[in-house]
Amino acid sequence: MQTDKELEVLISEPKAMDKNIATSEFVKTSFEAVLKLHGQVVDSKESELTQLRDENEFLKELVISIQDINSEDRQMIDILTKQIQSLQDELEFTKRKYKLMWNKAVENYKK
Repeated sequence: MQTDKELEVLISEPKAMDKNIATSEFVKTSFEAVLKLHGQVVDSKESELTQLRDENEFLKELVISIQDINSEDRQMIDILTKQIQSLQDELEFTKRKYKLMWNKAVENYKK
């Protein structure tokens, strides 16, 4: 608020009034510019947050997908391990069978 002396100066000196008007216009313009910049910063911040949320959701889905693929791979590894064990057992049985057969064939041949 302006004092009485300042008001007298403004009334008696029109140039001083013009300075005050220019100053108030400058302050008004400055505030508008600051508010505009603030709005741009807030918009930019919201845009960045939205982008980060979208990226976070994408990464979350990617991790879940990788976990599913990993789980399927582990199941496949278990199945293949069981098949290999079964085939090894069958091979061992076949080796023993042919060894017995050849031993009998050799014994029969000797007789």
